[in-house]
Amino acid sequence: MAGNDMSTFLRNDRGVTVVFGTLLLILITIIAATSVAYMISTTQKQAMDLESHKASVENEDLKIVSIDPVGDGSNWESIDLKVLNLNTADSYISAINVNGGYFLHYKAYESEGVFDVYRDYPAVYSANHKVVVPATRSKTIHLNFSDMVLEGSETIDTSSWTNNSLDHSYTLDKHPWYAFGEVAYDYHVNYSSNGTECLKTGNFSIDDENREITLFGSGSGGNLTNNTDYDIFYKVYLTSYAGSSPSESDPIKVEIITSYINVFKELFTPPMPVAEVQFKVEYLQNANGTQTPNSYLILDASDSQDVDGFITSYKWAVWKDSGNGTVTLYDYDLSGMVVRPIGIDPYNDKNVTIDLEITDDDGMTSRLGQVSGNLTIL
Repeated sequence: MAGNDMSTFLRNDRGVTVVFGTLLLILITIIAATSVAYMISTTQKQAMDLESHKASVENEDLKIVSIDPVGDGSNWESIDLKVLNLNTADSYISAINVNGGYFLHYKAYESEGVFDVYRDYPAVYSANHKVVVPATRSKTIHLNFSDMVLEGSETIDTSSWTNNSLDHSYTLDKHPWYAFGEVAYDYHVNYSSNGTECLKTGNFSIDDENREITLFGSGSGGNLTNNTDYDIFYKVYLTSYAGSSPSESDPIKVEIITSYINVFKELFTPPMPVAEVQFKVEYLQNANGTQTPNSYLILDASDSQDVDGFITSYKWAVWKDSGNGTVTLYDYDLSGMVVRPIGIDPYNDKNVTIDLEITDDDGMTSRLGQVSGNLTIL
């Protein structure tokens, strides 16, 4: 090839343009295919996540197995609620409703009689701090109808306060905000040596944001010294229940709402007490062979009913006329379905008054006096 022909060939870029255009088209095709593949992968993942979420919602299965209410004779004061998780995944409780009112704060048990602990305080659960019901296990939740009062304390060690004339700051390890968030709280600082309270104004200040207390030195007009320790006591008040505590004679309707927005309900109905009073006369013989009637009172509650379970205990109270026109409590420790009060003569004792309290397998109680009134034998 002549020199001029070779130069012409080297300067000819028509073939390069075609090749470059072809490569560019291939690259665009690959990018487009990758984008489509990514879109399909993302869509598939979203579909899988949706199916997984749907399955979790459908498989969640909680059962309120029992309640243990405590009352003051008129209204319920608290309820221990046992919740069983029948699923193989943990469940998170977002809200608890009892008789139309929601619990804003509540506690739960780590073990029998021992509350869960969080940051050295009893753990308090709410919509923001959900209680966990472990998979295939149960959790007992403590619901208190009155407001919570939570207390904590710690000692301020002054050994590092070397110059009493200067201010000194200490980190508060048990500041309530660690456990409960930015809640209002009360506090007071005492001398550890004698327990008397230090004056708040002019002696120290508390920085809630940094969880610190600053003791003012004598140079700042403070009267505290560095040769004694100080105790700080905290008190937090939290609203438990948004409503009025239910009557002991009313059914208790419990609703639990989980983080999956599933609602699990249970109705606990108080048992119905029925006192059937029977008289029995036993004839005994005197030494001379004559018969002397000796009568006693039989109290029978065998007809008492519990529509959603069975009755576990019966407790009786008996009053009788003391003889001076007043009726006084005679016997209050009788227990059993059928009892016989000792010393009650149904023929001669007047104005004998009877009350019966029964408890069922759910812990619900009911009293004859609250349902139909005490029974009086005239």
